[in-house]
Amino acid sequence: MKKTSETMKAVAERCSRYSHDCCCSKNTTKDSEVTCQTCIHYNTENVCDLDLYSEIMKNHNI
Repeated sequence: MKKTSETMKAVAERCSRYSHDCCCSKNTTKDSEVTCQTCIHYNTENVCDLDLYSEIMKNHNI
């Protein structure tokens, strides 16, 4: 499943574990935007440390 900016935004909006990373210089999106890229659980390898992306995609038919 391909990660796009739209799907990462949709997943982050539905994720109960989303927590904004106030030091999100690691990515290129706006700091205030809710997306996987601005979450503290999104690591430098562009993967959710909690492995929730696929589960949320599946459960919400994104």
